[in-house]
Formats: sequence, C-alpha cells, structure tokens
Amino acid sequence: MKKHKIYLLLVTFILIRATAQENYSETIIKNKMTVHWYHKDGRIFIKTSTPATGWVAIGFNDTSDITDTYLLMGHNMNDTPMVVEYYTVNPRNYKPVTSFNIPYQTKNISGEENMGITLLKFSLPLQQISKYQKNLSNGKEYQYHMIMAYSPEDDFQHHSIMRTSVSIKL
Repeated sequence: MKKHKIYLLLVTFILIRATAQENYSETIIKNKMTVHWYHKDGRIFIKTSTPATGWVAIGFNDTSDITDTYLLMGHNMNDTPMVVEYYTVNPRNYKPVTSFNIPYQTKNISGEENMGITLLKFSLPLQQISKYQKNLSNGKEYQYHMIMAYSPEDDFQHHSIMRTSVSIKL
C-alpha cells in the first residue's frame, strides 16, 4: 500500500510539472490514463500518459462505438516516439489513413517511457483534410466521444488492457 501511494505521488508530481510548463487547458483522467490538450496556432496539442510501457491510443468519434473512429496510436519503441493515424472501418479492422492516400497530419511528436509510465505528445491540425479524420476545433459544437486505450506491449496488434470512452467537448 505504501509503495502504491509513493508511486501515485511520483506520477502526479511528474504530470503536474510537465503539464504546468505547457499550459494544457483540458484534462481527462480515466482508468489510470490521462489525456491533456490545448489549442494553439491552428493545431490541437495532445499529451497522454499511461501506467504501462506499451502503446497508447486515443480516438475521436460521434458515438461511443469504435466504428468510424479517427484513431491515433503511438508508442516509444526503442526510444523513438511514433504516432500513426488510423481510420476504424469496424472493431477488428483499422487502417492507416495513408492507405486511403491521405498523408499523416501528426507533428511535434515526442515521448518517453520511464518508471513504468508511457508519455506521448503530438499535435494535429484542427481542420480535417479527409472524411477519415475529424475536425478538432474547440467549442461546444465539437463534442466527441474520446476513445482511450493502452497496452503493455509496443506492438499495435496486441490487445489493450484498458479501453473506455468519455464524452468530451474540445
């Protein structure tokens, strides 16, 4: 129990310190996964953290269903952070947007794995460029279900150990 409390305090300290430096205006915490975001210069800047050293995913959809979700999966494999944009055709069929001849829009990708925690940061344009992506502008008219998931494995084909969705307003 004491180890668990120390771990939680350490994670909280790391997240508060990093978040304070970047002015994240919105935060969602669910099932030990944290997602922060803010809007600036035509982009949304996102930071995720999970209590596992594997892949992390967030997705945006009009419903809580996984079908038609704009899914962003990332990991820090071999100390190299990477984020891949997917379109979810159905629950077992998600395809990189590049397979539809749509270029990836992620920028500012960084991340690390430390003490059992995966931290991943990236940005996306606010305006979608295809039907496989979502408009990520802020405001009450942009309400989505955010899919949140993570795995202890870096392989994107590995099943998540946590997946949920929350209703958000960007």
